[in-house]
Amino acid sequence: MAGDLIPIEDCLRPGEVLDPDAHLVMRGWPVDVAGILRNADLTRSRYSLAEEPFVAISAEVTIAGWEVDSILTGARLRSRRTYAIALVGELLAAGFDLIPTFEIPHYSLILPSYTEATAACLVEVFGEVKPNPYFRRREP
Repeated sequence: MAGDLIPIEDCLRPGEVLDPDAHLVMRGWPVDVAGILRNADLTRSRYSLAEEPFVAISAEVTIAGWEVDSILTGARLRSRRTYAIALVGELLAAGFDLIPTFEIPHYSLILPSYTEATAACLVEVFGEVKPNPYFRRREP
């Protein structure tokens, strides 16, 4: 199976160091156990890490030149009604890992296991889902 997957290693941005005080913003799709597992399942069905299915979800991080507002108004999140936010340090302390993938400010938040308990822990770290004040409907 992993042979049919795209190696995420081909999509890494080398040399980035995360500040534990940076914010990680996750679009709300919904931010609950089922939603997180559904999203992680989509990722693990497309990508591999070290020749194993890559269990992760997409997020954006406030790094060099990116603030929460610029992420929420950016192409990937402005069409999302809700989002969740957490400090990078809180996610790392809870046992999650983050790697810089694709284009800035995208990161992949790696789940240590594909289980309801792991997803529930992530939901707890994120806490309350917030409305995106910059929401705009997608243009056809």
